[in-house]
Amino acid sequence: MILKVLGSSSEGNCYFLQAQNETLIIEAGIKFAEVKKALNWQLGNVVGCLISHEHKDHSKYLSDFLKSGITVLALAEVFNSQVLKTRVFCKEIKPMHGYKVGGFKVLAIPVVHDVPCVGFIIEHEKMGKLLFITDTMMLEFRLPPLNHIMLEANYSDPILQYNIDNGIMPVSMRERLLRSHMELKTTAEILRVNDLSKVNEVILLHLSARNSDPEQFRQTIQKSAGKPVYIARNGLCLDLSLTPY
Repeated sequence: MILKVLGSSSEGNCYFLQAQNETLIIEAGIKFAEVKKALNWQLGNVVGCLISHEHKDHSKYLSDFLKSGITVLALAEVFNSQVLKTRVFCKEIKPMHGYKVGGFKVLAIPVVHDVPCVGFIIEHEKMGKLLFITDTMMLEFRLPPLNHIMLEANYSDPILQYNIDNGIMPVSMRERLLRSHMELKTTAEILRVNDLSKVNEVILLHLSARNSDPEQFRQTIQKSAGKPVYIARNGLCLDLSLTPY
């Protein structure tokens, strides 16, 4: 199983999970022309697209996926937030419900954002279990046994405070981030207190352009998790095999 990152920021989010004959897409926040190019214009292997929530950096190009005959799985709020000419390929999902998407099993899990939002536990025989969580201030549950973790680490409070003090960010940004995105220490604590014995690696998602330091984040989380840590930069390709070697 190969993970490909097309975008992981407020500019746009999109990820591929690619097995030999099938691709699951997560998020529709990147121009569909770029998605098609990354797929080598082979849409026939795409089994579906998961969308976490309605914000445009995650869902803006939803209608293009539908027009191309790709089944999109998302909360009702995501579909209702856009004017869609057709809902033939729309599949509404609910938190704590499971879904079969090609060879992938998907469980939608509730997270805490400023709009209705879900994360996903995704299972495939070639990959094992993967956790995907972005755009949340916290987790309200213990993690199950996992093989791979994709988790938000959006901002560092000291960096944010420096930017506020120096007029780089407005004071109002703190309140918004506190109720909608995960701070570095929160990410580290989640990984510290959960059982990661079967986890091969951690991929950090959705780092803020101004309120993060990628290398500091990587080192902090690697120390907390005791696992290899990667930053989800555009162009990252990573082998998500069941066994790391």
